Amino acid sequence: SVPARCKQLGYYTAMSATLVDLLSGFAAGINVTLVGHPFETIKVRLQTQPSPPNQVYNGFIDCVRKTVQWEGAAGLYKGVASPLMGQLFFRSAMFWTNGAFIRWASNNGARRLTYLEYALGGSITWATCTLIECPLQLSSSQLQVQIVKQKINPAYVPEFRGIADYVRIAPKTYGLRAFYTGIGPQLLRNSCGGFFHFGAFEYLRREYAKRNGVPVTQVGIAVNMAAGSVGGLLFWLLTYPFDVIKSAIQGDSLDPRHPDRRYHGGIDAARRLWAEGGAARFTRGLSACLLRSVPANAVLLTTAMTVKEVGYARLGVKS
Repeated sequence: SVPARCKQLGYYTAMSATLVDLLSGFAAGINVTLVGHPFETIKVRLQTQPSPPNQVYNGFIDCVRKTVQWEGAAGLYKGVASPLMGQLFFRSAMFWTNGAFIRWASNNGARRLTYLEYALGGSITWATCTLIECPLQLSSSQLQVQIVKQKINPAYVPEFRGIADYVRIAPKTYGLRAFYTGIGPQLLRNSCGGFFHFGAFEYLRREYAKRNGVPVTQVGIAVNMAAGSVGGLLFWLLTYPFDVIKSAIQGDSLDPRHPDRRYHGGIDAARRLWAEGGAARFTRGLSACLLRSVPANAVLLTTAMTVKEVGYARLGVKS
């Protein structure tokens, strides 16, 4: 049982390992937000703008250029307060969940996990953390989409002036929809993507360690970053259509009775998006996403793993 295994490890060591997991996610959350948010801004704006001929941006470069032109460089970090604060909790929860799963499944390091088990752990980790991530991405999307609406219609009055305004107004007005609109496609994206995200990362770095005859803790930053990049690319390449559906729903009006409301659930959104542009509609913003995924996931997983390995080594816990 879980309590028995914690007792075997030692209560103090178990709690210390948990603290290391939380700190690893905290550090990773800061780094991944600083690296990845500008790409996320561009991705969301490309995904949620109207289809031709009424589009605001003509691709990734044009979106970057217009964002900087209209809002300055700070526009690339529009809505960053919510992701930055949220990422600290989201990534801490992510790496705590993953660490707890690995300790439980390996009987506190007494048994070596298979690569499939690492991948399943990643799926469980990402699915669990969807409960934290969904409100963060929903609030960020709502703020991002307001910029696009203002460019289309200069008379448009934004509903929220910033994240503080969203937190103050949205829950009172929309209830749970202010937190969990779009959670269905987001859960599908995360549970499927998490399998390959952690699975590829652990497979690549552990295979490298095995073939070079070194402990996995000594593969080096370059190997961890390369493995993290591959894990991130697989996450997004294999789940991107779910993300397009999620972004469309989360960028829509939160009021189901609003005359401008376009989508009524994930299936309806998928059908309408397909009618707009076929399969190509589900790749809008993919270039920004893939450009982001390489540095962001390299930094995310390498930061977390470095903190974990240093902390675990001091505690005598196997990585």
